[in-house]
Amino acid sequence: MPKVPAPLTDTKISSSKGKSKEYTLADGKGLHLLIKPSGIKVWEFVFTSPVTKKRRKKSLGNYLKEDNFEDHTKKTEKTEKINFDTLTDLEILKLKSFSLSTARKIRSKLIQLIQSGIDPMEYEKELEQKENANTNGLFQNVMNEWFERQKKILADVTYIRKYSLFESFVLPYFKDKHIKDITKLELIHLLEEKEKTAKETASRLFNYLSNLWSYAVLKDYCEYNYLANINKNDVLVEKRRKNNYEKITDEVIFKELVNKIYNYNGSISIKNALKFVLHIPLRAYNLCFLKWSYIDFEKKILTIPRSEMKVKNHNLTDFQLPLTSEVIKILNDQKTYCTLYTDLKEYVFIGNDNINPINRESPNQALMRMGFTAEKKQSLHSFRGSFRTISEEKQQIHNVDIRIMESILDHQKESKVEQAYKNKINYLELQKPLLTWWSDYIICLLEEKRK
Repeated sequence: MPKVPAPLTDTKISSSKGKSKEYTLADGKGLHLLIKPSGIKVWEFVFTSPVTKKRRKKSLGNYLKEDNFEDHTKKTEKTEKINFDTLTDLEILKLKSFSLSTARKIRSKLIQLIQSGIDPMEYEKELEQKENANTNGLFQNVMNEWFERQKKILADVTYIRKYSLFESFVLPYFKDKHIKDITKLELIHLLEEKEKTAKETASRLFNYLSNLWSYAVLKDYCEYNYLANINKNDVLVEKRRKNNYEKITDEVIFKELVNKIYNYNGSISIKNALKFVLHIPLRAYNLCFLKWSYIDFEKKILTIPRSEMKVKNHNLTDFQLPLTSEVIKILNDQKTYCTLYTDLKEYVFIGNDNINPINRESPNQALMRMGFTAEKKQSLHSFRGSFRTISEEKQQIHNVDIRIMESILDHQKESKVEQAYKNKINYLELQKPLLTWWSDYIICLLEEKRK
Protein backbone atom coordinates (compact mmCIF):
# COMPACT_ATOMS: atom_id res chain seq x y z
CA MET A 1 0.00 0.00 0.00
CA PRO A 2 1.47 3.41 -0.96
CA LYS A 3 2.52 5.64 1.88
CA VAL A 4 0.01 8.44 2.55
CA PRO A 5 1.87 11.75 3.02
CA ALA A 6 1.26 13.79 6.13
CA PRO A 7 -0.91 16.83 5.39
CA LEU A 8 0.99 20.07 4.85
CA THR A 9 0.99 22.89 7.37
CA ASP A 10 1.69 26.59 6.89
CA THR A 11 4.66 26.22 9.24
CA LYS A 12 6.21 23.50 7.10
CA ILE A 13 5.55 25.46 3.93
CA SER A 14 7.03 28.68 5.33
CA SER A 15 10.17 26.89 6.47
CA SER A 16 10.72 25.30 3.06
CA LYS A 17 13.25 27.30 1.06
CA GLY A 18 14.44 27.18 -2.52
CA LYS A 19 17.18 24.70 -3.38
CA SER A 20 19.42 24.22 -6.37
CA LYS A 21 16.71 22.09 -7.98
CA GLU A 22 12.92 22.12 -7.86
CA TYR A 23 11.26 19.84 -5.35
CA THR A 24 7.72 19.18 -4.12
CA LEU A 25 5.85 18.96 -0.84
CA ALA A 26 2.91 16.55 -1.06
CA ASP A 27 -0.42 17.19 0.64
CA GLY A 28 -2.12 14.06 -0.68
CA LYS A 29 -4.85 13.19 -3.20
CA GLY A 30 -2.86 14.68 -6.09
CA LEU A 31 -2.16 18.06 -4.50
CA HIS A 32 1.43 19.16 -3.97
CA LEU A 33 3.43 22.35 -3.67
CA LEU A 34 6.28 22.90 -6.11
CA ILE A 35 9.23 24.81 -4.58
CA LYS A 36 11.34 26.53 -7.23
CA PRO A 37 15.03 27.49 -6.80
CA SER A 38 13.91 31.14 -6.63
CA GLY A 39 11.78 30.32 -3.59
CA ILE A 40 8.47 30.74 -5.44
CA LYS A 41 5.92 28.14 -4.32
CA VAL A 42 3.33 26.91 -6.82
CA TRP A 43 0.33 24.66 -6.21
CA GLU A 44 0.00 21.74 -8.64
CA PHE A 45 -2.57 18.99 -9.04
CA VAL A 46 -1.64 15.63 -10.58
CA PHE A 47 -4.43 13.39 -11.84
CA THR A 48 -5.42 10.72 -14.34
CA SER A 49 -7.67 12.11 -17.06
CA PRO A 50 -11.02 10.29 -17.09
CA VAL A 51 -11.13 10.94 -20.84
CA THR A 52 -7.67 9.90 -22.10
CA LYS A 53 -6.67 7.75 -19.08
CA LYS A 54 -3.30 9.53 -19.13
CA ARG A 55 -1.53 11.30 -16.27
CA ARG A 56 -1.79 15.08 -16.38
CA LYS A 57 -0.50 17.91 -14.24
CA LYS A 58 -2.31 21.20 -13.75
CA SER A 59 -0.64 24.30 -12.32
CA LEU A 60 -3.10 26.03 -9.99
CA GLY A 61 -1.50 29.18 -8.56
CA ASN A 62 1.07 30.50 -6.10
CA TYR A 63 1.03 29.83 -2.37
CA LEU A 64 -0.20 32.58 -0.01
CA LYS A 65 -0.31 32.22 3.75
CA GLU A 66 -3.63 34.09 3.85
CA ASP A 67 -6.22 34.46 1.10
CA ASN A 68 -6.75 37.93 -0.31
CA PHE A 69 -9.61 37.55 -2.80
CA GLU A 70 -10.74 40.96 -4.02
CA ASP A 71 -13.57 42.05 -6.27
CA HIS A 72 -12.24 44.40 -8.95
CA THR A 73 -15.49 44.50 -10.90
CA LYS A 74 -16.94 47.45 -8.98
CA LYS A 75 -16.95 50.73 -10.88
CA THR A 76 -15.12 52.49 -8.05
CA GLU A 77 -11.54 52.77 -6.95
CA LYS A 78 -12.27 50.54 -3.93
CA THR A 79 -12.05 46.76 -3.96
CA GLU A 80 -14.07 44.47 -1.76
CA LYS A 81 -13.14 41.17 -0.10
CA ILE A 82 -15.22 38.31 -1.50
CA ASN A 83 -15.93 34.80 -0.27
CA PHE A 84 -14.43 31.76 -2.01
CA ASP A 85 -17.84 30.10 -2.15
CA THR A 86 -19.22 32.95 -4.28
CA LEU A 87 -16.63 32.45 -7.03
CA THR A 88 -17.56 30.77 -10.30
CA ASP A 89 -15.71 27.64 -11.42
CA LEU A 90 -13.71 29.65 -13.97
CA GLU A 91 -12.79 32.31 -11.40
CA ILE A 92 -11.59 29.55 -9.04
CA LEU A 93 -9.48 27.94 -11.76
CA LYS A 94 -8.01 31.34 -12.64
CA LEU A 95 -6.95 32.31 -9.09
CA LYS A 96 -3.32 33.40 -9.12
CA SER A 97 -2.47 33.03 -5.41
CA PHE A 98 -4.22 31.35 -2.48
CA SER A 99 -3.77 29.61 0.85
CA LEU A 100 -3.39 25.97 1.84
CA SER A 101 -7.04 25.71 2.89
CA THR A 102 -8.20 27.13 -0.46
CA ALA A 103 -5.89 24.76 -2.34
CA ARG A 104 -7.64 21.86 -0.64
CA LYS A 105 -11.07 23.23 -1.59
CA ILE A 106 -9.93 23.50 -5.21
CA ARG A 107 -8.60 19.93 -5.03
CA SER A 108 -12.01 18.74 -3.83
CA LYS A 109 -13.72 20.47 -6.78
CA LEU A 110 -11.28 18.93 -9.24
CA ILE A 111 -11.76 15.46 -7.77
CA GLN A 112 -15.55 15.90 -8.11
CA LEU A 113 -15.10 16.75 -11.78
CA ILE A 114 -12.92 13.69 -12.37
CA GLN A 115 -15.42 11.44 -10.62
CA SER A 116 -18.08 12.84 -12.98
CA GLY A 117 -15.96 11.86 -15.98
CA ILE A 118 -14.76 15.43 -16.70
CA ASP A 119 -11.13 16.34 -17.38
CA PRO A 120 -10.46 19.53 -15.30
CA MET A 121 -8.10 21.01 -17.89
CA GLU A 122 -10.56 20.51 -20.74
CA TYR A 123 -13.32 21.85 -18.50
CA GLU A 124 -11.36 25.06 -17.96
CA LYS A 125 -10.87 25.50 -21.72
CA GLU A 126 -14.60 25.05 -22.26
CA LEU A 127 -15.40 27.65 -19.61
CA GLU A 128 -12.95 30.10 -21.20
CA GLN A 129 -14.54 29.62 -24.61
CA LYS A 130 -17.99 30.28 -23.18
CA GLU A 131 -16.78 33.40 -21.40
CA ASN A 132 -15.12 34.69 -24.58
CA ALA A 133 -18.31 33.98 -26.52
CA ASN A 134 -20.31 35.93 -23.96
CA THR A 135 -17.96 38.91 -24.18
CA ASN A 136 -17.30 38.82 -27.92
CA GLY A 137 -20.98 38.12 -28.54
CA LEU A 138 -22.07 41.55 -27.33
CA PHE A 139 -23.66 43.21 -30.36
CA GLN A 140 -21.12 46.03 -30.53
CA ASN A 141 -18.22 43.56 -30.43
CA VAL A 142 -19.76 41.31 -33.09
CA MET A 143 -20.46 44.34 -35.26
CA ASN A 144 -16.87 45.62 -34.98
CA GLU A 145 -15.45 42.16 -35.65
CA TRP A 146 -17.65 41.79 -38.74
CA PHE A 147 -16.71 45.23 -40.02
CA GLU A 148 -13.00 44.38 -39.72
CA ARG A 149 -13.66 41.72 -42.33
CA GLN A 150 -15.87 44.04 -44.38
CA LYS A 151 -13.05 46.58 -44.52
CA LYS A 152 -10.96 44.12 -46.53
CA ILE A 153 -13.56 43.63 -49.26
CA LEU A 154 -15.32 47.01 -49.56
CA ALA A 155 -14.21 50.23 -51.20
CA ASP A 156 -13.37 52.84 -48.58
CA VAL A 157 -16.35 55.02 -49.39
CA THR A 158 -18.75 52.04 -49.24
CA TYR A 159 -17.26 50.87 -45.95
CA ILE A 160 -17.59 54.32 -44.38
CA ARG A 161 -21.21 54.69 -45.52
CA LYS A 162 -22.12 51.21 -44.29
CA TYR A 163 -20.38 51.61 -40.93
CA SER A 164 -21.96 55.03 -40.39
CA LEU A 165 -25.43 53.51 -40.87
CA PHE A 166 -24.77 50.92 -38.17
CA GLU A 167 -23.09 53.38 -35.83
CA SER A 168 -25.81 56.03 -36.05
CA PHE A 169 -28.93 53.89 -36.35
CA VAL A 170 -28.43 50.22 -35.41
CA LEU A 171 -25.99 50.51 -32.51
CA PRO A 172 -28.23 52.68 -30.31
CA TYR A 173 -30.85 49.89 -30.40
CA PHE A 174 -28.60 46.96 -29.54
CA LYS A 175 -25.35 48.35 -28.10
CA ASP A 176 -25.48 46.69 -24.65
CA LYS A 177 -27.25 43.49 -25.70
CA HIS A 178 -25.75 40.10 -26.46
CA ILE A 179 -26.55 39.22 -30.05
CA LYS A 180 -28.16 35.93 -28.97
CA ASP A 181 -30.65 37.91 -26.86
CA ILE A 182 -31.83 40.11 -29.75
CA THR A 183 -35.21 38.85 -30.90
CA LYS A 184 -36.76 38.54 -34.35
CA LEU A 185 -39.39 41.13 -33.42
CA GLU A 186 -36.69 43.62 -32.42
CA LEU A 187 -34.98 43.23 -35.80
CA ILE A 188 -38.26 43.69 -37.65
CA HIS A 189 -39.11 46.77 -35.57
CA LEU A 190 -35.71 48.27 -36.38
CA LEU A 191 -36.23 47.76 -40.11
CA GLU A 192 -39.76 49.16 -40.01
CA GLU A 193 -38.51 52.28 -38.25
CA LYS A 194 -35.85 52.86 -40.90
CA GLU A 195 -38.39 52.28 -43.69
CA LYS A 196 -40.46 55.21 -42.41
CA THR A 197 -37.68 57.66 -43.31
CA ALA A 198 -35.55 55.86 -45.91
CA LYS A 199 -37.05 52.97 -47.89
CA GLU A 200 -33.97 52.18 -49.97
CA THR A 201 -31.72 52.30 -46.93
CA ALA A 202 -34.08 49.95 -45.07
CA SER A 203 -33.85 47.50 -47.95
CA ARG A 204 -30.04 47.55 -47.86
CA LEU A 205 -30.06 47.34 -44.07
CA PHE A 206 -32.12 44.13 -44.24
CA ASN A 207 -29.33 42.54 -46.32
CA TYR A 208 -26.57 43.92 -44.09
CA LEU A 209 -28.21 42.59 -40.91
CA SER A 210 -28.80 39.19 -42.48
CA ASN A 211 -25.12 38.98 -43.42
CA LEU A 212 -24.06 40.08 -39.94
CA TRP A 213 -26.27 37.48 -38.26
CA SER A 214 -24.95 34.75 -40.59
CA TYR A 215 -21.45 35.66 -39.44
CA ALA A 216 -22.56 35.57 -35.78
CA VAL A 217 -24.01 32.07 -36.27
CA LEU A 218 -20.75 30.95 -37.88
CA LYS A 219 -18.79 32.22 -34.86
CA ASP A 220 -21.24 30.62 -32.37
CA TYR A 221 -22.29 33.98 -30.93
CA CYS A 222 -25.92 33.05 -31.60
CA GLU A 223 -27.85 30.07 -32.94
CA TYR A 224 -30.19 31.54 -35.55
CA ASN A 225 -30.22 34.06 -38.36
CA TYR A 226 -33.86 35.07 -38.21
CA LEU A 227 -33.69 37.11 -41.41
CA ALA A 228 -32.41 34.19 -43.50
CA ASN A 229 -35.88 32.64 -43.60
CA ILE A 230 -37.86 35.86 -43.93
CA ASN A 231 -38.99 37.37 -47.23
CA LYS A 232 -37.77 40.95 -47.29
CA ASN A 233 -40.96 42.09 -49.01
CA ASP A 234 -43.03 40.75 -46.12
CA VAL A 235 -41.17 43.07 -43.74
CA LEU A 236 -40.67 46.11 -45.96
CA VAL A 237 -44.06 46.50 -47.56
CA GLU A 238 -43.47 49.81 -49.34
CA LYS A 239 -42.71 49.36 -53.02
CA ARG A 240 -39.12 50.07 -53.94
CA ARG A 241 -37.61 50.54 -57.32
CA LYS A 242 -34.05 50.15 -58.43
CA ASN A 243 -32.09 53.37 -58.55
CA ASN A 244 -30.88 53.60 -62.12
CA TYR A 245 -28.79 56.70 -62.66
CA GLU A 246 -30.20 59.11 -65.22
CA LYS A 247 -27.85 59.58 -68.13
CA ILE A 248 -27.59 61.60 -71.31
CA THR A 249 -27.60 59.46 -74.44
CA ASP A 250 -29.21 61.83 -76.96
CA GLU A 251 -26.39 63.02 -79.23
CA VAL A 252 -27.59 66.63 -79.38
CA ILE A 253 -27.73 66.95 -75.58
CA PHE A 254 -24.50 64.96 -75.19
CA LYS A 255 -22.78 67.40 -77.56
CA GLU A 256 -24.02 70.26 -75.36
CA LEU A 257 -22.61 68.43 -72.32
CA VAL A 258 -19.19 67.96 -73.94
CA ASN A 259 -18.92 71.61 -74.97
CA LYS A 260 -20.04 72.99 -71.62
CA ILE A 261 -17.50 70.83 -69.80
CA TYR A 262 -14.65 71.83 -72.11
CA ASN A 263 -15.61 75.51 -71.73
CA TYR A 264 -16.31 75.43 -67.99
CA ASN A 265 -14.97 78.52 -66.20
CA GLY A 266 -15.00 77.16 -62.65
CA SER A 267 -12.40 75.16 -60.74
CA ILE A 268 -9.66 73.80 -63.01
CA SER A 269 -9.53 70.54 -61.04
CA ILE A 270 -13.29 70.04 -61.45
CA LYS A 271 -13.12 70.91 -65.14
CA ASN A 272 -10.27 68.46 -65.79
CA ALA A 273 -11.95 65.75 -63.71
CA LEU A 274 -15.11 66.09 -65.82
CA LYS A 275 -13.10 66.10 -69.05
CA PHE A 276 -11.24 63.00 -67.86
CA VAL A 277 -14.40 61.08 -66.96
CA LEU A 278 -15.90 61.98 -70.34
CA HIS A 279 -13.12 59.92 -71.93
CA ILE A 280 -12.40 57.39 -69.16
CA PRO A 281 -15.71 56.35 -67.50
CA LEU A 282 -14.49 55.56 -63.99
CA ARG A 283 -16.72 55.21 -60.95
CA ALA A 284 -17.04 58.43 -58.94
CA TYR A 285 -14.81 57.21 -56.10
CA ASN A 286 -12.03 56.05 -58.43
CA LEU A 287 -12.12 59.34 -60.33
CA CYS A 288 -12.00 61.61 -57.29
CA PHE A 289 -9.34 59.54 -55.51
CA LEU A 290 -7.20 59.00 -58.61
CA LYS A 291 -3.46 59.11 -57.80
CA TRP A 292 -0.54 60.13 -59.96
CA SER A 293 1.14 56.83 -59.09
CA TYR A 294 -1.60 55.02 -61.03
CA ILE A 295 -0.63 56.70 -64.30
CA ASP A 296 2.17 55.55 -66.58
CA PHE A 297 2.68 58.47 -68.98
CA GLU A 298 5.30 56.63 -71.01
CA LYS A 299 3.17 53.54 -71.68
CA LYS A 300 -0.10 55.52 -71.60
CA ILE A 301 -1.71 53.12 -69.15
CA LEU A 302 -3.89 53.68 -66.09
CA THR A 303 -3.54 51.02 -63.34
CA ILE A 304 -5.79 51.11 -60.28
CA PRO A 305 -5.10 48.53 -57.55
CA ARG A 306 -7.83 45.91 -57.33
CA SER A 307 -8.25 46.78 -53.63
CA GLU A 308 -9.49 50.24 -54.68
CA MET A 309 -12.12 48.93 -57.07
CA LYS A 310 -15.74 48.09 -56.29
CA VAL A 311 -15.09 44.42 -57.05
CA LYS A 312 -12.14 43.34 -54.89
CA ASN A 313 -11.96 39.68 -55.94
CA HIS A 314 -8.35 38.66 -55.29
CA ASN A 315 -8.50 36.38 -58.33
CA LEU A 316 -8.71 39.47 -60.53
CA THR A 317 -5.72 41.54 -61.56
CA ASP A 318 -5.44 45.27 -60.96
CA PHE A 319 -7.77 47.34 -63.13
CA GLN A 320 -6.07 48.76 -66.24
CA LEU A 321 -7.12 50.97 -69.13
CA PRO A 322 -5.18 52.43 -72.07
CA LEU A 323 -5.04 56.23 -72.16
CA THR A 324 -5.64 58.13 -75.39
CA SER A 325 -3.64 61.16 -76.48
CA GLU A 326 -6.49 63.46 -75.44
CA VAL A 327 -6.54 61.93 -71.94
CA ILE A 328 -2.76 62.37 -71.62
CA LYS A 329 -3.21 66.02 -72.63
CA ILE A 330 -5.87 66.48 -69.91
CA LEU A 331 -3.56 64.90 -67.32
CA ASN A 332 -0.63 67.07 -68.37
CA ASP A 333 -2.81 70.18 -68.07
CA GLN A 334 -3.83 69.05 -64.59
CA LYS A 335 -0.21 68.38 -63.61
CA THR A 336 0.71 71.92 -64.68
CA TYR A 337 -2.10 73.29 -62.53
CA CYS A 338 -1.11 71.13 -59.54
CA THR A 339 2.48 72.39 -59.61
CA LEU A 340 1.69 76.10 -59.94
CA TYR A 341 2.03 76.80 -56.22
CA THR A 342 3.40 73.59 -54.71
CA ASP A 343 5.09 70.28 -55.45
CA LEU A 344 3.07 67.49 -57.01
CA LYS A 345 1.00 65.79 -54.32
CA GLU A 346 -0.59 62.33 -54.15
CA TYR A 347 -3.95 62.96 -55.83
CA VAL A 348 -4.57 64.03 -59.42
CA PHE A 349 -7.70 66.13 -58.96
CA ILE A 350 -6.87 68.19 -55.89
CA GLY A 351 -9.31 70.32 -53.93
CA ASN A 352 -8.96 73.90 -52.76
CA ASP A 353 -6.29 73.01 -50.18
CA ASN A 354 -4.02 71.76 -53.01
CA ILE A 355 -3.48 68.49 -51.08
CA ASN A 356 -6.63 66.45 -50.63
CA PRO A 357 -8.81 65.16 -53.49
CA ILE A 358 -11.90 66.96 -54.70
CA ASN A 359 -15.19 66.26 -52.96
CA ARG A 360 -17.34 63.72 -54.82
CA GLU A 361 -20.26 66.14 -54.90
CA SER A 362 -18.29 69.03 -56.42
CA PRO A 363 -18.45 67.72 -60.03
CA ASN A 364 -22.19 67.05 -59.61
CA GLN A 365 -22.71 70.63 -58.41
CA ALA A 366 -20.72 71.92 -61.38
CA LEU A 367 -22.93 69.92 -63.77
CA MET A 368 -26.03 71.42 -62.16
CA ARG A 369 -24.60 74.92 -62.59
CA MET A 370 -24.08 74.12 -66.27
CA GLY A 371 -27.81 73.42 -66.49
CA PHE A 372 -27.85 69.63 -66.46
CA THR A 373 -30.91 69.06 -64.30
CA ALA A 374 -34.46 67.71 -64.74
CA GLU A 375 -34.96 66.33 -68.28
CA LYS A 376 -31.25 66.38 -69.10
CA LYS A 377 -29.82 65.44 -65.74
CA GLN A 378 -26.26 64.11 -65.64
CA SER A 379 -24.35 63.05 -62.51
CA LEU A 380 -20.76 61.97 -62.12
CA HIS A 381 -21.80 58.32 -62.21
CA SER A 382 -23.95 58.90 -65.32
CA PHE A 383 -20.91 59.17 -67.60
CA ARG A 384 -20.55 55.39 -67.36
CA GLY A 385 -24.10 54.92 -68.61
CA SER A 386 -23.60 57.46 -71.40
CA PHE A 387 -20.46 55.65 -72.57
CA ARG A 388 -22.13 52.23 -72.41
CA THR A 389 -25.32 53.22 -74.24
CA ILE A 390 -23.76 55.37 -76.97
CA SER A 391 -20.97 52.85 -77.61
CA GLU A 392 -23.50 50.06 -78.01
CA GLU A 393 -25.72 52.15 -80.29
CA LYS A 394 -22.73 52.91 -82.54
CA GLN A 395 -21.24 49.40 -82.44
CA GLN A 396 -21.58 49.07 -86.23
CA ILE A 397 -19.16 52.00 -86.55
CA HIS A 398 -16.39 50.94 -84.15
CA ASN A 399 -17.11 47.19 -84.44
CA VAL A 400 -15.92 46.37 -80.88
CA ASP A 401 -17.48 43.54 -78.88
CA ILE A 402 -19.84 44.44 -76.02
CA ARG A 403 -17.66 42.41 -73.63
CA ILE A 404 -14.89 44.94 -74.18
CA MET A 405 -17.28 47.75 -73.17
CA GLU A 406 -18.06 45.80 -70.00
CA SER A 407 -14.35 45.32 -69.24
CA ILE A 408 -13.77 49.09 -69.54
CA LEU A 409 -16.51 49.61 -66.94
CA ASP A 410 -15.08 46.76 -64.81
CA HIS A 411 -18.44 45.03 -64.72
CA GLN A 412 -17.93 41.60 -63.15
CA LYS A 413 -21.10 39.55 -63.55
CA GLU A 414 -19.52 36.13 -64.16
CA SER A 415 -19.05 33.32 -61.70
CA LYS A 416 -15.70 33.00 -59.91
CA VAL A 417 -14.62 30.30 -62.39
CA GLU A 418 -15.50 32.52 -65.35
CA GLN A 419 -13.73 35.47 -63.71
CA ALA A 420 -10.59 33.40 -63.16
CA TYR A 421 -10.60 32.41 -66.86
CA LYS A 422 -11.39 35.93 -68.00
CA ASN A 423 -8.59 37.26 -65.83
CA LYS A 424 -6.06 35.56 -68.10
CA ILE A 425 -7.13 37.70 -71.06
CA ASN A 426 -5.11 40.83 -71.70
CA TYR A 427 -7.83 43.38 -72.42
CA LEU A 428 -5.54 46.39 -72.86
CA GLU A 429 -4.98 45.91 -76.58
CA LEU A 430 -8.63 45.04 -77.11
CA GLN A 431 -9.80 48.15 -75.25
CA LYS A 432 -7.55 50.57 -77.09
CA PRO A 433 -9.58 50.76 -80.37
CA LEU A 434 -12.83 51.44 -78.52
CA LEU A 435 -11.40 54.11 -76.20
CA THR A 436 -9.61 55.74 -79.14
CA TRP A 437 -12.89 55.80 -81.08
CA TRP A 438 -14.68 57.19 -77.99
CA SER A 439 -12.15 60.02 -77.53
CA ASP A 440 -12.33 60.87 -81.23
CA TYR A 441 -16.13 60.86 -81.05
CA ILE A 442 -16.04 63.35 -78.14
CA ILE A 443 -13.53 65.60 -79.91
CA CYS A 444 -15.72 65.63 -83.03
CA LEU A 445 -18.60 66.96 -80.93
CA LEU A 446 -16.53 69.94 -79.83
CA GLU A 447 -17.15 73.29 -81.42
CA GLU A 448 -14.15 75.34 -82.50
CA LYS A 449 -13.69 77.22 -79.23
CA ARG A 450 -11.67 75.10 -76.79
CA LYS A 451 -10.33 76.20 -73.41
